Amino acid sequence: MSFIKKIAALLSLILILFISSCTETKTHLGKYGPELEGVMRTDFGTFRGFNLGDQMDTVLAKEAAAGIDADEGYLYYEFKLNDSNTYNISYSFDENGLNEIKSYIFIKDPNNTERVFNSFKSYFDDHFGANQNHKGFMVWTVKSDKYGDVRINLSDESADFTIPGSPGKIALWIYPDKQ
Repeated sequence: MSFIKKIAALLSLILILFISSCTETKTHLGKYGPELEGVMRTDFGTFRGFNLGDQMDTVLAKEAAAGIDADEGYLYYEFKLNDSNTYNISYSFDENGLNEIKSYIFIKDPNNTERVFNSFKSYFDDHFGANQNHKGFMVWTVKSDKYGDVRINLSDESADFTIPGSPGKIALWIYPDKQ
């Protein structure tokens, strides 16, 4: 093979590798849908890369935007998922660090609520094992270094809205099991 053909082959290979690296690939979270991917951001940690016991400054440093409300033991955030869906997150802290996370995901088209709910259910089932149904909540139990057993509760609270055509509402609550 001549020198020019070798260079051309090498440049072609580099171009193919460059183009393939630039194409959009679905992330691991992407298989659960854009809403879950937007809320969770990463599959590290229990939620958004955080675990109960993390310090407030860690959450402040890693959270995607400035909070809407904050005080000594509390942070509150609101985010848009896309043009129509939104979610909020509240983080509560005690002397051991992060001790409670609550998030509400609002789905503008109520017909999509079940799909989004099932994507969160599938994600948590895949990461933390099969859920248990407890008083209408999907519940997972995970271990925490600082709190022992931690509960993850997932529920569809769309019935809170009684006006026809109201958005769907999915609730996620992560807290230490104090039983």
